[in-house]
Amino acid sequence: MMKNKNLIIILKILIIAGFIAGGMVIALYPVGNQAVTITVDTDAETISYTLPVDEIEKAKEVVVAFSGAKDAVISEIRIYRSLKSVCVEKILPSNIDGFASVQKDSIVFNENTCDMLRRVSASFLAERIILMETVLALSMLLWILTGALNEKMNPENRNNHGPVFEIRRFCQDMSKYKEYVFFAAKADLRAEVANSYLNRLWWLLEPFFNMLVYVLVFGRVMGHSVQNYATFVYSALLMFNYFSRTINYSVKCVRNNRDIVTKVYIPKYILLISNMILSFYKLIFSMIVLIAMMFIFRVQTGWNILWVIPAYLVMFLLSFSIGMIFLHYGVYVDDLGYAVGILLQMLMFLSGEFYDVITSLPAPLNLMMMSMNPAAMFIDTMRNALLYNVAANLPLIGLWTLISILLCYIGVHIVYKNENGYVKVV
Repeated sequence: MMKNKNLIIILKILIIAGFIAGGMVIALYPVGNQAVTITVDTDAETISYTLPVDEIEKAKEVVVAFSGAKDAVISEIRIYRSLKSVCVEKILPSNIDGFASVQKDSIVFNENTCDMLRRVSASFLAERIILMETVLALSMLLWILTGALNEKMNPENRNNHGPVFEIRRFCQDMSKYKEYVFFAAKADLRAEVANSYLNRLWWLLEPFFNMLVYVLVFGRVMGHSVQNYATFVYSALLMFNYFSRTINYSVKCVRNNRDIVTKVYIPKYILLISNMILSFYKLIFSMIVLIAMMFIFRVQTGWNILWVIPAYLVMFLLSFSIGMIFLHYGVYVDDLGYAVGILLQMLMFLSGEFYDVITSLPAPLNLMMMSMNPAAMFIDTMRNALLYNVAANLPLIGLWTLISILLCYIGVHIVYKNENGYVKVV
């Protein structure tokens, strides 16, 4: 028994040491300049041109050739490094005169663009942040697997909140309470519109009028540089509002359901999932306006629109995982709701809800926001897929899916371990 315990302690120490060492290597390891890819989106086609490092260093202009350039309508010019779907710079149509000139069969990028390419080639910031987050995710995974190993090596502790036991229990509870989840969501839906004259129309009107405010206030500044600005804002509003409502609800979830919690046993995350289904129904209903706007503004779509699905998946998983953690601490900290409200408002303004993160924020803040702020990442991924038919941020989508799943387990573990004490507090 003592040997097993010592082995687990040693493994956990090694995980911590590996995380620290990995972080130091990623932060300090020197990386040379990288090749840069210029991607030009037009109304007819997409052209990509990769410049090797030696060409970037001595370039005074860059010529990207394609037929019919003079008649093409350029919608966006994106700059990539080694991660081909993670955009690090953009040139918008409103700014193209300062960076390039369009000729009959080519686009000629001037010295301003060459200076930008040299700066982009020399930077490794986004890749370092993504690698650091990868090391964090792997460390979390190894820590959980170490707990599973400890559970297997010590059968007497198997039911004492080990990973295998809790994951199995979570699956069993979801199967057992699934009918209650949908019944509670439907009941809350009916209750919300029971005494309302406009009924479900409020679910359309609320985000629509919020969008109008953003368009009127920020449209003069951003509307000329962002295509389909109303759709650009509305699509992000729907997504972030779902995320924000789930987190806000989670803080008061147990207290708001004290009549249920104090009378019968129910896994506390079931209450959160029921509310998420309620919000999802509203989200689907509100998307009617979004689809209509896409038709009105003639948004061109393609197969890349399917990347909207993983973007929303990450958002759902992250909402649930963070919500579970706040669900626990919301029981004990009365002021947490105020703090979360302030943090969500800050996050809204930092996530590009009414602006493009890459073009509007200065470097390196734009890359830091896109790499470290998952809300900015899933909004940007969704909008690129929905409005511009571009697959964006694919490494970040995969990475944050893994992190969200691991956080889901951590949240479930915290609630299972402490839920017996919630009744005494509420």
